[in-house]
This record gives sequence, structure tokens and C-alpha cells, in this order.
Amino acid sequence: MPCIVIRANKTDTKPDISGLACELSEKTGIRIERINIIVDYFDISEAFIGSNKDHLIITLWISETNDQSFIRFLAQSIAESAEKYFGKEVNSTAVMCNLIREGYMLFNNQFR
Repeated sequence: MPCIVIRANKTDTKPDISGLACELSEKTGIRIERINIIVDYFDISEAFIGSNKDHLIITLWISETNDQSFIRFLAQSIAESAEKYFGKEVNSTAVMCNLIREGYMLFNNQFR
């Protein structure tokens, strides 16, 4: 059950987040109901972007029980799809993977 947070510059256009989730589900084989995407918009006047470029910054929260090759595949898939849906330059997105250790996620009142 990956949780994906996409940080993007606030603009007048809104990407199709449901479409992004569907594409990600198709690419990765993760059931759509297990995908969680949150878009965190920020005003560029309230941020400092050293490169002065308008890139996406994505944080992926995923269990460490997943194979490293799958986590890498998922990170690459998220970056590619998000760039398309947000209209960003190819290979311009940063994805930070935060691994959740087994037994450290509370879900439905159970630690997993």
C-alpha cells in the first residue's frame, strides 16, 4: 500500500490524479484501491528551489518488505507518470523512498 506525496508548484491547471493512479496501477500491477496519492501544492514565493527549475518532488512511503528492485521500479514508474500528468520535463523529478519497517505502520488498528 504505497503512499505517494507529490509536491508541486501551485498553478491554475490541475492534473488528473485519478488518471495518474490508474496508469500507475496498470504499470506496476498494484491494485488501484491500494494506491494513495496526495498532491501538496506550494506557492513558489514561499519556497526556495536552488536550481530555479520547476520540478516535482515526490516522497514514496513503502514497506521495507518489498523487494529493492520493485521499490526502484515503482519509484521510476511514479516519476515517469507524474511528469506526464503534471507536464514536466522527462527525467526531471526527484523521488525519495522512505521505507517503513515491519511492525511500524498502524493500519486498521493493527501494526503491520
